Amino acid sequence: MVNRRQFLRVTAGGAASVVMAGGVPATAQTRELTFLTIASFVPETDKELKRQFEEWGAKNKVKVRLDIIAHLQLVTKKASEVQARSGHDLTALGPGLGDADLYFDHLVDLNDVAADVAPKNGGWMNPNDYLIRGKWKLLPWWMPPFPMAVRTDLLEQIGEKNPDTWEDWLRIGKKGKAIGHPFGTALGHSGDANVTLLSIMWSYGASYVAKDGKTVAINSKETRQAMEFVKRLYTEAMDPEVLAWDDASNNRCLNAGKCIAIHNPISAFESAKRDKVVIPGTQREIAEVIDHVNTPRGPVDRRTTTGYWCVGIWNFAKNVDLAKDFLRYHFQPENQAKWVDAGHGFNMPFLTNLTKHPVYKSDKQYRFIPEVAKVTVPPSWPGPTTASSQQVLDLYILPDMFAQYATGKMTVDQAIAWAEKEMQEIFAGRKRKF
Repeated sequence: MVNRRQFLRVTAGGAASVVMAGGVPATAQTRELTFLTIASFVPETDKELKRQFEEWGAKNKVKVRLDIIAHLQLVTKKASEVQARSGHDLTALGPGLGDADLYFDHLVDLNDVAADVAPKNGGWMNPNDYLIRGKWKLLPWWMPPFPMAVRTDLLEQIGEKNPDTWEDWLRIGKKGKAIGHPFGTALGHSGDANVTLLSIMWSYGASYVAKDGKTVAINSKETRQAMEFVKRLYTEAMDPEVLAWDDASNNRCLNAGKCIAIHNPISAFESAKRDKVVIPGTQREIAEVIDHVNTPRGPVDRRTTTGYWCVGIWNFAKNVDLAKDFLRYHFQPENQAKWVDAGHGFNMPFLTNLTKHPVYKSDKQYRFIPEVAKVTVPPSWPGPTTASSQQVLDLYILPDMFAQYATGKMTVDQAIAWAEKEMQEIFAGRKRKF
């Protein structure tokens, strides 16, 4: 039996264990929100995100932890957290929308947050693109539009100007290679390779999946035309090293003074400007002779894609409500504006008002970013986003198909047949990376 004195002593001790200085419950001080994201190619973007996260944490008395990893590590990191049903509360998703389908049963519905965020920012740009099985399983966060970056001094040297089509770039690349300055785009396992090869395919009227999102459509005369073009681009205008390039290699090629042009976001220009990189053998800064023009058009269309980087909340997260609250805070117009400004336009949100951000008029190099965004579609286009469409990208089937033919290891029919079989296995649900 516990007497009154013992009871008071025990309850007082219990109260002391949950009340700290200032009368604030310890549980309120020890709440923690964790966020896994990828390292931006414009580091100032990460600094601004960290600032906002810590600012929100201080206001809400929540301990925050932002973990930043290389983007190529994200695929396996997401999978391991899902398998363990343990990890971060908030997570970056991508580089496509397919994660929402792939991890549909593991992500919190964000319909409420998406509805709260949209009106304050002029609405989502293409909301139907982001709905997966009729639900918001992620918030589209940002994309780096893909213009063409080109050395204007080298263009002048070879007597070219105003390139606009893929054939223009083949001609320019061929002339550039002849003077030691080839065209550069990855043909290996990288996100840039997926983006550029999809852009070329679509420009020729080809696609790897039909509008129904189920039928593999890679085996077509349009795909063959695109592959013939890429083989010429590889053999006549590029160096073999592109087969082993990662997503930073084309940036390095341009800023080292070697490549005449690359199909890439503005990150190469930004790093060259920030680091005051000079043209080899001169004192002139290379950023002064880099220009950006629209993503190229082909015989049929002008269309491109990019990394559709998104953010979601795991349904095994410890703090779902806090995670939603931070998303509402980060997606406030003033915070989005600061974040875009920090990235110098590299990270374009999927919100209408942000396409009119002053940053895009602050430097002539940013002038084409909104134009490129207008012709940017999800990687699964013309079909809807699915886990299968995401798998095609994650397994780099398109770069492998193009590279096998470009290097002569397969005939065009063999390469397409190989890719078709791989994709059919994926869309039938018999092939998974994880």
